[in-house]
Amino acid sequence: MMKAKNLLTIGLIGFSVLQACQNADNKTREMQSEVIDSTMEAHSITDTTALNRGADMSMFVNEAAIGGMKEMELGKIAMEKSANPKIKDFAKKMVKDHTKIAQKLKTLAEGKKMVLPTALSQADLDHFAEMKNMSANEFDKHYMGMMVKDDVKTLDLFKSAATSGDTPLQNFAISTLRTIEAHYKMATSLNDKLK
Repeated sequence: MMKAKNLLTIGLIGFSVLQACQNADNKTREMQSEVIDSTMEAHSITDTTALNRGADMSMFVNEAAIGGMKEMELGKIAMEKSANPKIKDFAKKMVKDHTKIAQKLKTLAEGKKMVLPTALSQADLDHFAEMKNMSANEFDKHYMGMMVKDDVKTLDLFKSAATSGDTPLQNFAISTLRTIEAHYKMATSLNDKLK
């Protein structure tokens, strides 16, 4: 009888300790959940970080291809239109670098059985036609301002892809980031001198 009471007491103590531990775990989980929720509310997520949330890689491929086509087309226009030798040199570098990037992107897309866009939108083509009618001075300011803004978007896109979880995409993005960062620094420096 005494042994049964002792076993029952030990069993009740063990059950109480187990319940206390489970309650502490639940409180910890609730606190962690509240911290995560408040952190999520405090930080907005940019569109390109959709890659980090498992978005379809076609979004990256399309944006990168169209961005590259714009850079090459604008570079060709700038080589003809600009009177500033430094801007002409910058434009030449943009065409050369983005031609190489486009080849690597094409290889990446083919490996993923994806088709790259081959033409720019009519809105882009109309904008480029307007730029061709600008004076050389107007063109330089407009072109370099565009390059700074476009490079910021491109950096954001490629930084996001660099953490995507897809190894070929990561390798492509990481190897391309240095070139885009160099473009951004050059564009910012030239744009500042035009102000």
